[in-house]
Amino acid sequence: NFLNFYDFVPEIIVCDKHTKYESTKYAFKLLQDNPNIKLIQVQHHYAHILSVMAENALEDEVLGFAFDGTGYGDDGNIWGGEVFIASRKEYTRINHIKYFRLLGGEMAIKEPKRVALSLLFDIFTLDEILALDSFVVKAFSKEEIKTLYTMWQKGLNAPFCSSIGRLFDAISSFANILHTQTFEGETGLLIEENYDNSIKDSYDYKIVDENIDITPMIRQIVKDKDKKVISSKFINTLVNIIIEISNKHKNLPVVFSGGVFQNKTLLELLIKKFKEQGRVFYFNIDVPTNDEGISIGQLYYQYQ
Repeated sequence: NFLNFYDFVPEIIVCDKHTKYESTKYAFKLLQDNPNIKLIQVQHHYAHILSVMAENALEDEVLGFAFDGTGYGDDGNIWGGEVFIASRKEYTRINHIKYFRLLGGEMAIKEPKRVALSLLFDIFTLDEILALDSFVVKAFSKEEIKTLYTMWQKGLNAPFCSSIGRLFDAISSFANILHTQTFEGETGLLIEENYDNSIKDSYDYKIVDENIDITPMIRQIVKDKDKKVISSKFINTLVNIIIEISNKHKNLPVVFSGGVFQNKTLLELLIKKFKEQGRVFYFNIDVPTNDEGISIGQLYYQYQ
């Protein structure tokens, strides 16, 4: 609309790295029509962190937590549980949720039970899963589980993912809150509704090299049945993960962005913890923390 209204050709255009985004397609069309345009692509989650940096005029290195539903990763996998050391010029990915498969690709976003089942496939054999007393297992027929297990084994329409947003989906299924969702982020809202401030416990996890391994958490969740217990311990676990990694980089200000941080409970718990530590931290306030804010992060990137 701006190009038509003002009748100009841009000198620089910035877009996401995801080849299927309409904005990315449009950027490449502009480049094709005008070869002299400088095209810059900024990784999705880095743009989230940059959006906070832009809002707070931060230039130098920060410790950035970018937690959301899905975004195209530099390795071609679906990211969404990323930890960066980032400046306005560059970033290094230092931690991420250990990859798990999305059974059925985009179908897994609509059916959280598929994400939960995939996490079970990572830990248990098929026979063990069929014998489990689990809300997830009960949400499928035996034939469906066997078919999805074959998909998981062979990687058929089952891309790798490191998304915290998809983890929220899985937790809602484990807790028997929601097995099929009607809109993006529904599981996050329902888990937040079921959070109980009186529950201080959390689940176990391991950080091995760059992988945040949630296998111990899934093993423990299978044994829990109460939805408030599962929801509360899960959010507490996310807080613990963020605090543990932050404590390893005490010299850096902490930045968090991405749709997951729309979760009011998670954000309030983090703010409380960081204030207790006297830690410098930043998050989106005027700029949306979900994908609405990415364009500002893209604009703030100081390209080489």
